[in-house]
Amino acid sequence: MYENLLYAVISTIDESTNFKCAAVSDEISQDFEKLNLDSETKKLFQQHWFSENAEVGPTIYSAENVFQAEKENNYLKNGIIEIGYCPNGDEIFLRVSDSAVLYWSHDDAESDWYDKEETALFMAYSRVEYLLVNICNRNFVPWDSYSAREYFDLYGGK
Repeated sequence: MYENLLYAVISTIDESTNFKCAAVSDEISQDFEKLNLDSETKKLFQQHWFSENAEVGPTIYSAENVFQAEKENNYLKNGIIEIGYCPNGDEIFLRVSDSAVLYWSHDDAESDWYDKEETALFMAYSRVEYLLVNICNRNFVPWDSYSAREYFDLYGGK
């Protein structure tokens, strides 16, 4: 992750929106330590993520809710971690390998709701920092997987 950019964006989110980003409690921080995440992603959720759910069109989970979703669903086994959901039920994920933000389409899924196959995952942002910059600037954030696909085509993941 881009540490300097991330810090600047998080600080600006705190100043320019009604969302707050903060370090999690020691208990949740220890819970994140147990997850199979690289150190940068752990640090993102432990120190620089939303302290409450952020309603930005879709809902972006608080750090505690990110952990709870992972605890319930264990998506990390597929290399993704759930970070939010859309009004229509589509889910939003961070792909751990490259920090891309993906939207899962329940309409395009070929199997069980909890089996997030790649054919139903669509990139909206090539990096999580771009999602955060858009929240910071109060720009449009895709509301579902369909708008995420069009957004990616239009802006190339930024």
